[in-house]
Amino acid sequence: MSDRTLEDVTVVVPTAREELTTPDTIPEEAELLVRRDDGLNVARNAGVAAAERDWIVIADDDIEFPTETVRRVVDEGDRSTLAGLADFEPLRWIIGRLMIFHRSLWERVGGFDEHRHHGGDTDFAIRVERAGGTVRQLDRDAVPHYDEDTGEGMTTTEHAEWLWYLTRRHPRQFGPVAVRLVARALRRVPGGA
Repeated sequence: MSDRTLEDVTVVVPTAREELTTPDTIPEEAELLVRRDDGLNVARNAGVAAAERDWIVIADDDIEFPTETVRRVVDEGDRSTLAGLADFEPLRWIIGRLMIFHRSLWERVGGFDEHRHHGGDTDFAIRVERAGGTVRQLDRDAVPHYDEDTGEGMTTTEHAEWLWYLTRRHPRQFGPVAVRLVARALRRVPGGA
């Protein structure tokens, strides 16, 4: 165990909303940066670049900040670990609702890909693994989320673009997952496989 505390942490909240839940739940000792840049991954990168502290937490704007979880992860963390909430099956990475990492890891993998809105969290996690880092999944249900978690927020076209983007960038890591996701979707279609 180290002696790291929330005084070593910058919390970046990327958002396009006017009313936010998350900032009111973040302890005062953490640095808070609310970023309203054009694009989710642009805001994530701008927040990390502007952070005065080296331990970074990226948090959605509609969660209750998990103070004790963040304290524990930062205290136990190392510079090669990306911790975040467990992704939805069959994905084995993390979701962008809450991500915790050291700035040096972000620098090593080149930050978040700003070309796409959806998939930046998964792309970042895969690039962490490819750079020799570790992805640590945290209990998704341990972080209260005020928007409904349906997974239905994207259109079919957006899902297809997301699958193509991640498969094209990471064919060996994401390709098998994409096949399982497409097969699952086909089973749901009337008359599907």
